Amino acid sequence: MKGMGMSVSRRTILFSAAATVAAPAVVRAQAGPIRLIHGYDAGSNPDTIARHLAPSLTEIVGAQIVIEPKPGAAERLAAAQVARMKPDGSVLYLMTGGQAVVSATDKTLSYDLLRDFDFIAIVTRFPFVFTVAPDARFKTMEAFLDAARKEPGKTTYGTSGVGSTLHMAMELLLSKLDIKATHVPYKGGIGTPYNDLIGGRLDMHVVTFSNAQPLLKTDKLRALAVTSKERHPGFPDVPAIAEKIVPDYDVVSWLGFTAPAGLPPAIRDRWHAAFVQAMAQPSVKAKLEELGNDTRVSTPDEFRARVEADMNRWRPLAHVVNQS
Repeated sequence: MKGMGMSVSRRTILFSAAATVAAPAVVRAQAGPIRLIHGYDAGSNPDTIARHLAPSLTEIVGAQIVIEPKPGAAERLAAAQVARMKPDGSVLYLMTGGQAVVSATDKTLSYDLLRDFDFIAIVTRFPFVFTVAPDARFKTMEAFLDAARKEPGKTTYGTSGVGSTLHMAMELLLSKLDIKATHVPYKGGIGTPYNDLIGGRLDMHVVTFSNAQPLLKTDKLRALAVTSKERHPGFPDVPAIAEKIVPDYDVVSWLGFTAPAGLPPAIRDRWHAAFVQAMAQPSVKAKLEELGNDTRVSTPDEFRARVEADMNRWRPLAHVVNQS
């Protein structure tokens, strides 16, 4: 992206000048803003995380962080754009665990996840929650699954789209129990599926805690179960699927920062240091944890290993996506 930044060599020198995580700036005399691209709508979970982190990162790196939502095609549009960009540190891509699902189930992608991106750091991890209307006929997750078992395909559940991690979380559960339910994909935020739940047109919605939290806390939604192996600390009364239904069930997604492949190691390391510093700030950490996130920061190698493991996990469910 000519005109958006400086040469790779100059950026490398500037990043290397920040000797430790405690340095006041990772990038100095930045010629232009840092573009932070993600693949979802404004107000989505990735957008919320990005906007909570951007002010701290701007202060740490000494350059403005400009957030660029590029929604569409379950994150494919954003990933394809970033994969073609120059790896000079001026462009970051906030990737979600959904990208591992897409890459494991779609053979037509124009990019290769493991080849075309450099992995910097996973910054948050979070489970999903199965939600229903307050007066829904299903009082427990077992009740929903029993209904689906008795009338295959007649019970419905909504997610943010075909091939999303939310979709796969439900399909993984159904496959383990040999049960059928009908998937209803939605675009955008929680508004439309919430209205369908309240109106009785949808039986259940699978959603992130950050999106569901305001409605759960005001009793406008009811949570039946959480997808993590253990209960969520913010909602200790909500059981985990693994407790009684499927003992080995555990689905936790993530958000992580990547860049186009070819990022010089010195720049990658300085970006990693910036994320460690930003995520350690009490105000940032507290806000993200309030939204239901585990805020541990991974190493680049841990990030790559997680992507590879997730792709291996979701590949056997490719037929679910391709038949939808």
